[in-house]
Amino acid sequence: MSLPRVLCTVNVPREHLAPLDEIADLIISDHTPAAMPRAEVLEKIGDCTAVISQGELRVDSELLAAAPKLEFVANAAMGYDNLDLAALTAREIKATNTPAAFVESTADLTLGLLLNVTRRISEGDRFIRTGEWAETGMQALRWESGLAASKIVGIIGYGKIAKAVEKRATAFGMTVLHTRTQPDGHVNYRDFDTLLAESDIVIALVPHSPSTDRLMNAERFAKMKPGAFFINVARGKVMDEAALVEALTSGHLGGTGLDVFEEEPVVNSALFTMENVIMTPHVGGATLEERANGRLEAAENVARFLRGEELISPLN
Repeated sequence: MSLPRVLCTVNVPREHLAPLDEIADLIISDHTPAAMPRAEVLEKIGDCTAVISQGELRVDSELLAAAPKLEFVANAAMGYDNLDLAALTAREIKATNTPAAFVESTADLTLGLLLNVTRRISEGDRFIRTGEWAETGMQALRWESGLAASKIVGIIGYGKIAKAVEKRATAFGMTVLHTRTQPDGHVNYRDFDTLLAESDIVIALVPHSPSTDRLMNAERFAKMKPGAFFINVARGKVMDEAALVEALTSGHLGGTGLDVFEEEPVVNSALFTMENVIMTPHVGGATLEERANGRLEAAENVARFLRGEELISPLN
């Protein structure tokens, strides 16, 4: 009897899919570093029982129409906004994600963006590389910025990543506030508007949903302190990108650090020329250690499904 076929859309080391050894016929992308092109996925998924992606694969009606045998979708990612859960549920296709796999990596990157934009690290790097330093000299006053320990950080959301960021920021001497849907009695809890008004740095760390869509819009940016910084490592659609550009252009915000964008991989081109903008290409979870752990967990979810066992992190 043939083994169920499982498609992995990213060219990962075979050991990252070890839970599927001897129980599945693996089809692993041979594209590097990009994921398998969608056209190829649509071509190969027709006889697959399951698919594992890094969260980059849009699982929608088009894909489901090309996958009549599909029974399981595993995201090796925290988010799952690439999945049409209603359509999957209607087809009785199970789905999972890896909600805890990338906490430390994302917290690291968050603090990296925060320190970079507030201390102007990338700007200073460009100052040297372009030869401007050699031409103009030190310009010591140009580079004065705020001390990390003097900053109040306000985090929108208070999940695992937010708490990991809080731990790191506190180690730097920052005061960390947070807001969430329901007050929690914590001494550093603030309602949303108060958090925006008190914080020197606001960090978005909430999933995208109807209630958080464009949560950070023109009105919310206007409520932030003049000269404050905004960091987004959550989802691009949690912010109104055009409103962010306007808040930066007007000088109301002091800068921004972004790992996510509204229409990835398209980015508002106005951000490209702003010295006070730091951008990374949605790489919050991209550490070797946690990517391996996430893939192993995704593969374990598929293996449990194939064996008829309880799933680690079911979405539907």
